[in-house]
Amino acid sequence: MTARLAISVRRHEGASVIVLLGELDKLSTPSLDDVLAAQLADGARWLLLDVADLRFCDSTGLWTMLGFLRRATHAGGGLRLAGVGGVLGRILHLTGLSTAFPVDADVAASLRAVAPARPD
Repeated sequence: MTARLAISVRRHEGASVIVLLGELDKLSTPSLDDVLAAQLADGARWLLLDVADLRFCDSTGLWTMLGFLRRATHAGGGLRLAGVGGVLGRILHLTGLSTAFPVDADVAASLRAVAPARPD
């Protein structure tokens, strides 16, 4: 039996921070898919996934993240991962996908990376 995946969302200027807690697998991925699609539909250009408390991620979760990386990039933004470590870090390294995703140490770094340039 899979552990539940808790998902919470915080909006920032043009970005959504999506916090994942638990396990991202075949059973829980549809919930993440729904949340990410809703954020793009609501005008978020940047999807910032806080994965610091993600305990597990299977190939279904990776495919979902890759698909939304493409969709968000096509919409003029992108998808960034914050707090990668543990199982997800290992999977990204082993699959060679560590270069596909922009990765930040934490959400604050992700927000700085996507912050709109402000005129001086």
